[in-house]
Amino acid sequence: MKTNDKAKKENQDWESREYAQGDQSRQGQISFIEDGVQILYAGVFNIGAGQDEIVLTFGNQAIDPSVIRIDTKIAVTLRTAKRMAIAMSDIIRRHETKNGEIEILPNRTPPPTDVTVQ
Repeated sequence: MKTNDKAKKENQDWESREYAQGDQSRQGQISFIEDGVQILYAGVFNIGAGQDEIVLTFGNQAIDPSVIRIDTKIAVTLRTAKRMAIAMSDIIRRHETKNGEIEILPNRTPPPTDVTVQ
């Protein structure tokens, strides 16, 4: 593993330990086993809510821009969803403090003005 990768993994491990403990922190040390886990990139997400759970849906745009391929759905309790929201807010706040504000709207290029319609 490269030094940069090792530092990144250690940072991810620290953040995982910090935020994943929740109610389990009273029970002692928690170990994470990640054998066989895949990391998937998601460019599109949706969040749905039921009475007792939140469903996170992740996917990517297909070749056809009007089609979204759903790759993963994860259901969590409302309590877990709230802990996730707090953890993500903290991570984003720290990142923006160090690196500047993250823009959430894509940069839009204005349409060319010299286009001739036939």
